[in-house]
Amino acid sequence: MKVTVYGGTNNKSYSEEEMAQSEKLGKYLAGIGAEILTGACRGFPLFVGRASIKHGGKVIGYSPALNEKEHVEKYNFPLDGVTHMEYIKETTGHIANNFLQRSIDMTPFSDVVVALGGSWGTYTEILFSFWHGKTIILVTEFGGACEAFEQTYKFFGKRCVNPEVHNRSIFHKVKTIDEAIAVIDKIHNEIK
Repeated sequence: MKVTVYGGTNNKSYSEEEMAQSEKLGKYLAGIGAEILTGACRGFPLFVGRASIKHGGKVIGYSPALNEKEHVEKYNFPLDGVTHMEYIKETTGHIANNFLQRSIDMTPFSDVVVALGGSWGTYTEILFSFWHGKTIILVTEFGGACEAFEQTYKFFGKRCVNPEVHNRSIFHKVKTIDEAIAVIDKIHNEIK
């Protein structure tokens, strides 16, 4: 099972509880043998990745950089929190385009997407996942993009003239990491 973790990386101060909940998710995912995909960045994805690795998990990081040097120096991103790194194949000119390319590259591969807070980047990644028809878990206790996307989904759902697109993804709005784990556990048992 492959699980993509998107989330807040905006250099804010993370609470002990947010870090503990992120680490709980990483430990759980390692325990079921899930392969985690992240944006190889800071914040919630990093906390999940580090915890997974600590418990024997595999974490594939998708970087917006061309190589390790650029990943560290240009983006100031860590190298820990992943067991393997994928870099973009070519620069697209503008830094925002590199982030979009990174997200486009990793979106198709997951069975489940978990969104933890975030801003524009996470919102875009949820949208990419929506277009790919992914199962998406929005963890609302982390706020941010999860709340915004839920509102957008409801807004377009009321006006949708193409239900095949609107209803292609499966959404699980949950409040806590424990609820997210319960959803993942059910999916994992169905896949086995």
